[in-house]
Amino acid sequence: MFLIEPFFKRRANKKKGKKKKSKMVLDIMMFRKEHGGNPDLLRESQRRRCKDAKLVDNVIAIDKEWRIVLKKAETLQKTSSKCSKLYGMGKKAKKPDGEDLPIPEEMKSKVLELTDEDLSALNGSQLKKFATEINQQIALEKEKQKQLEQRRHEAIKLVGNIVHESCEPTDDEEHNEVIRKWGELPEKKEDTFNHVDLMELLGMDRTENTTMIAGSRSYVLKGDLVRLQLALINYSMNFLIQKGSTPLYPPFFMTKDMMGNVAELADFDEALYHVGDGSDSDKYLIATSEQPICAYQAGRWYQEADLKEPIKYAGYSTCFRKEAGSSGKDTLGIFRVHQFEKIEQFVVCSPRNGESWKMLDELINNSEEFYQSLGLPYRVVQIVAGALNLAAAKKYDLEAYFPASETFRELVSVSNCTDYQSRAIETRFGQSLKTSTSKHKEYVHMLNGTLCAITRTMCCIVENYQTEEGIKVPKVLQPYMGGTELLRFNGPKVRTNTLEDGKKRKKQQA
Repeated sequence: MFLIEPFFKRRANKKKGKKKKSKMVLDIMMFRKEHGGNPDLLRESQRRRCKDAKLVDNVIAIDKEWRIVLKKAETLQKTSSKCSKLYGMGKKAKKPDGEDLPIPEEMKSKVLELTDEDLSALNGSQLKKFATEINQQIALEKEKQKQLEQRRHEAIKLVGNIVHESCEPTDDEEHNEVIRKWGELPEKKEDTFNHVDLMELLGMDRTENTTMIAGSRSYVLKGDLVRLQLALINYSMNFLIQKGSTPLYPPFFMTKDMMGNVAELADFDEALYHVGDGSDSDKYLIATSEQPICAYQAGRWYQEADLKEPIKYAGYSTCFRKEAGSSGKDTLGIFRVHQFEKIEQFVVCSPRNGESWKMLDELINNSEEFYQSLGLPYRVVQIVAGALNLAAAKKYDLEAYFPASETFRELVSVSNCTDYQSRAIETRFGQSLKTSTSKHKEYVHMLNGTLCAITRTMCCIVENYQTEEGIKVPKVLQPYMGGTELLRFNGPKVRTNTLEDGKKRKKQQA
């Protein structure tokens, strides 16, 4: 049975149309040194990311201003309540309201320090008038508080998750540490073709016909390439099901508000396709099923018993990416395209006892086992701190070997986002603060990782399994292709791509 859900509480917003309050991706208490926080740890994490540590100080400054305004509003509210209390006592004692006299200026200037004794000098009419004036001040302070809260929210979203101590503090990916390698690297020969030529020999169309349909980076797969894609999708999904994952097929577009909770600001310009006319009903196409799967957890509250075992999802979706930051890269073939299929691993687990770090190892191990089963040589690298996205505390990439260019290229990324995402969508863990011994709210930990980006994996398969007649089908995929062992070329093995001459190809794939 694949559609089992754990018991959880989902907190619904009972008031229709009420806008959800923006949530923080980091615990604000971490920024408050005087309350046991550790802003130095946040600054150090920013420096390790090669990002501006002053972003932390900016949050602290806004938060300090917010707390001053909050305290002022609370004090004004107490004074207003005192006025109402004294007025009520006068009415109960049947005292007349008295003349409508002005409030003494000295009293107005010391409104935050007034005692019951000070206020008792006012008559009923004055108390009513003063309470009204104070309430107007409270409304102004609350508006300031709201604006500061929004500024603080936007400022805190610029500060990345706390990076793991093992991450190299640089943004130079040449320093990505190679953790391990697997498989023998095939020797490049004169007749070793790259994936672009091989795909064309198998029926891929990236001519003017496809560009006319959908613009740049569009493609059409035909014949055996469609069968190979479907085989990879089905094998990938069954692989994760056997690992205990629940298949999940999410929506392909999301509302702007929810996408804003699970995607970084840079993604809106560089990765995400916008669908709509600029109204509140606008939506964004997903760049990965991680986004809607994460959003699917919004507002849930897991008890400790719910997460005795981590919840594992196998997400399947079409993904849409603008690739705005990849201009000129991989313009040929289907390695980097605007639309592709992907099988994603997603985990929700307890924040305690290092559970998410164990799951990070499990995710990369799953990916390694998968590519070993396909017989594709690869290496696993740990990404330097400066190349991590804001949500990731640690990330591994699996880079498979492409013999035509003699390079390793990324097929998989797996990340531990700890509670960075769950805070943004308010996915809680454990007991409430009223019943818990903890002084801080707890949030679940979330992890995500590619199992198979279908088109990229197809590129790698055709390069590593090429023969003079066609492409050998990896044994694990043959049952999903009716026992087919060889995908035959549509013609003789000759290069149709004039750009393929080694150096130009390497530059193209850089």
